[in-house]
Amino acid sequence: MTFSDLQQRYLDLIGDSDGLIDDFGKRNINSAIRDILNKYQFSWNITSDDITLSSGVADLPTNYNPAWNIVDARIGDNVFGQIPLCDIGRYSSDDYVFWVTYDATTNVYKFNSKIQSGTVTIFYNFIPSDLSLTTDVCFIPDKEAVSYLSASKNWIGAERDNDLRTVYQAEADKLITALWIRDIQNGPILNVGSVVGYDPDLTGV
Repeated sequence: MTFSDLQQRYLDLIGDSDGLIDDFGKRNINSAIRDILNKYQFSWNITSDDITLSSGVADLPTNYNPAWNIVDARIGDNVFGQIPLCDIGRYSSDDYVFWVTYDATTNVYKFNSKIQSGTVTIFYNFIPSDLSLTTDVCFIPDKEAVSYLSASKNWIGAERDNDLRTVYQAEADKLITALWIRDIQNGPILNVGSVVGYDPDLTGV
C-alpha cells in the first residue's frame, strides 16, 4: 500500500473523505507505523547490515530499533551471544559476546564486544524512514491496522470524540495482535541449530 492509500483511509475514518490531509494527519500515520513496530518484534521487520569493530566497538546502524534485542550477530560461523553490561568481566578477550550501549553525546547506539576487530553481520529490527511522498510504500502488511491506529491519534484533545477514539484504538489493537499471531504461526523460526547437535545417535559417536 502507498502513502496515498493510507492518507485516503485516514481521511475516511476521521469523516473527511473529500478533504486534504494536513501535516498533523501525516505525522499521525508515521507515528502509528512506529507504534506498531514497537509493540511486537515482527519477523518481517528484520534487516541485516555489516558493522566493523574497532577496539571492540562499532556504531549500530542509524535505523536500529533499540526497543528490541539484536536478533543475531556473527563473524563467519562464530555467533555472538548478548550479555548484560554487569557480566562483561566474566568473559575473556576471545569470547564471542556483545552488549549494547548508548552514547548520549553522539546519539548513537554502540555494539560492544570482547572481540576487538572484524566485520560483524547483524540482524536487527529497524525503524523505517517516515513516509513523505504519496508513492512511498508502507511495508506493514495490514492497511487497516495502520489506518485505525493513526485515525485514533486525531482525537487527542478533551473536546474531541473520546468514545470514537476508544473504538478506533480497540480495533487497531485487535488488528495488530492478529498480525502478531499470524507472524508467530508463519514466520521464521530463529536460532535453531542442527538436530545432529542434540541427538548423540546421529553423530556417529
